[in-house]
Amino acid sequence: MFGFVIGTLSLIGLIKLSRWQRWGGGYGYGGGYGGRMGGGPRQWMLRRLFQRLDTTPGQEKVIAEAFDTLREKAQAFREGVFASRADVAKAVTGEHFDTETVRDAFAKHEVQFDGLKNALIEQMQKVHEALNPEQRKQIGQLLEYGPRAFAGGGHGCGRGRFGGHGPWRHAGGPGGDAMNI
Repeated sequence: MFGFVIGTLSLIGLIKLSRWQRWGGGYGYGGGYGGRMGGGPRQWMLRRLFQRLDTTPGQEKVIAEAFDTLREKAQAFREGVFASRADVAKAVTGEHFDTETVRDAFAKHEVQFDGLKNALIEQMQKVHEALNPEQRKQIGQLLEYGPRAFAGGGHGCGRGRFGGHGPWRHAGGPGGDAMNI
């Protein structure tokens, strides 16, 4: 049950991140913050990843398609969760708590979540096959330490909450000899 909750919270974070796309990239403000950012947070994030990994156009296409597929699956899951809010509200407001309604809602969520997990595995496999061993190593470090692994521990090269984590914890990069102040 705990894993289900953690997975759901992770998905909600992914969905919120993907919804930022609406501010750029053809939606909203004329294509990306009035041209200043060049496509919005989604495009910025992918462009940064592509630069870091030094990907080819074919690899970029595979990664972007995987991200879009997962975003669509996560959006469908989110909509399913919000659609069941009315059922749960009825279960709570009735004369007696209707446990079957709530269990049915959770059963629907589990089926949708299983579909999302399968899509995640499938898309990760496609991305894995498209990358070379060095790029896979960098993606692994990104997944293990988070996005700050690429940024040297956040602003100030190591200061802040995650400053001492990851292979780039020193200003000199992996194996660097700069102090983590």
